Amino acid sequence: MDDNTTAHPASAYEDEVRRTIPFHAVILEQAIDAALAVVPSPARWLDTGCGPGRLVELARARCPQATFFLAEPAVAMLDLARARLPDLPADRFVLAPSHALPDLGAFDVITAVQCHHYYPEESGREDAVRRCRALLRPGGALVVFENVRAHSEVGHALQRRRWATWQRAQGRDEATVEAQLGREGTKFFPLRIRDHAAMLERVGFATVELVWRAYGQAGFLAIAPG
Repeated sequence: MDDNTTAHPASAYEDEVRRTIPFHAVILEQAIDAALAVVPSPARWLDTGCGPGRLVELARARCPQATFFLAEPAVAMLDLARARLPDLPADRFVLAPSHALPDLGAFDVITAVQCHHYYPEESGREDAVRRCRALLRPGGALVVFENVRAHSEVGHALQRRRWATWQRAQGRDEATVEAQLGREGTKFFPLRIRDHAAMLERVGFATVELVWRAYGQAGFLAIAPG
């Protein structure tokens, strides 16, 4: 049985994701940069869909003053995050998906990187970002990175072709490449950029901006009214 919603077992996730998502390490850094552009000295930061905890490890090096919380619906992933960050108190690790986050107090920053596209319906994803919005203080920042769909059908075909070529260049065999392509629409559900932006505006964010785009991934910065 799969121990998380990604294509890879939790124990192999970090090695495999580098060969699956172009610029994955850059995505993590860009998410942190975007958050700190809005809140340069955050006091409280939540990383939801935290996986093995790499983003928080990086963010702590830049924001040692912040109190970090990590949320994740997969037990195996959360266990890896605990092992990576053994000095964090146990109550900083929350077993929950974004739409069911408990009341944890108000946050200056919430990051959600490559996790909300697993919601099979747009309404589920909207519930997730709405819950994140509810946990942000006025003026706080939500940074969301997701798999996205190209604007046109021609663009979508090109996007998939480029992704396949990139995976082959990382040493993936044809069966693995085809399996990854086959996950679109069955395991992950990309939205167009305009639909992402509209959803973030709909749940009440005052400012919504596209901050990064490459291959089939995009990053959005949403700022709560202050």
